[in-house]
Amino acid sequence: MRLEDLDFSKLRAFQLVAQEGSQKAAAAKLRLTVSAVSAKLTRLEELLGVELFRRQGKALALTGPGERLLAEIGPVLDGAERALSTVTSFSTEAGSVSIAVGGDYAWFFIPRLNQFWTRFPNFELNMRVYRAADALLALQKGQIDFCMGVYPRVPRGISAQVVANSPFSLLHKSDGQTARPRIADVVQERLIAPRGSATRALIAAYGGALATANTVECPTCQTAADLVSLGVGPAIVHTLCVDRRLPAGVRSLDLGPRFGSVPFVVLYRKHALKRPALRFIFEQLTG
Repeated sequence: MRLEDLDFSKLRAFQLVAQEGSQKAAAAKLRLTVSAVSAKLTRLEELLGVELFRRQGKALALTGPGERLLAEIGPVLDGAERALSTVTSFSTEAGSVSIAVGGDYAWFFIPRLNQFWTRFPNFELNMRVYRAADALLALQKGQIDFCMGVYPRVPRGISAQVVANSPFSLLHKSDGQTARPRIADVVQERLIAPRGSATRALIAAYGGALATANTVECPTCQTAADLVSLGVGPAIVHTLCVDRRLPAGVRSLDLGPRFGSVPFVVLYRKHALKRPALRFIFEQLTG
């Protein structure tokens, strides 16, 4: 293989999986999904032509080639981080940038911007909370530079970069049993779901107890989780939203691939990444 075929994100993913012993732990540190980390490892093994890990129960163990690669890339990655920090630690560029994020997804996107103020101390970063339709309109009018969240439809003239794909889970009050319950046993008369036509279409297509229940729509996954905790009823939520914090006394039931998934995306106007500050933000949000 050629060095040009390799990027640091694959090596970083490999390094973290090797150090943490699991893809899930590495994904949490990289703020990626487990499937995204797995894809990076698979591609790295394809490029190198060797197997880097073998499974030992639920854990991953390095193979011989994996151990040698880990020993060699540590100094390389550390040196690259020092070089980037030295070169990009300060910018005299001044200006402003505006971003819009759905309130339910701020926890996912905003931590990715933690290096912006160090890199661009003379830049003003404005963050706003918008409904999806209002954010798209503001983006099209040039009133904001980026939209972040779940956008099932992207208008012409707008580019989209998928950051993660989230499946769905069914939250319900815990009954103390450890066995996996049936959906029909969890969903009776009422079902809480995030507001939107896309979610309604998924529920209708899935059918069964989900489709026949009286649906109560709410604005965010966190609100839905709080309502479940209060005993209002079970709720459909994005798995990515609740994996980080599940209320006490609430259990999560994976709805599986049949229910589908939604992409978490960053939207921007085409040709809007020519300014270094905007390019830096885009790379931080999507890296």
